[in-house]
Amino acid sequence: MAYVNITARLEQLTCPDCANMIASVVGRLKGVEQAEVRYATSKLLVRFDESLITWEAIDKTLAKLGYLVRSKVQQEG
Repeated sequence: MAYVNITARLEQLTCPDCANMIASVVGRLKGVEQAEVRYATSKLLVRFDESLITWEAIDKTLAKLGYLVRSKVQQEG
């Protein structure tokens, strides 16, 4: 398994409940091991197995929920 850790800054994150909803939806995607959204900083921290899901699929899910990624940083491992 090749795990990837990404920290992404989200646009249009307006409330703590929205942050919890995003974390819940992304966390249920097949291949996502961990998803956490920090409302105060508008950051999504996600760890996923890139053999099961791509960042592009996660990004599309975020867009369907109405959130855009402003920037992201990727770390292997």
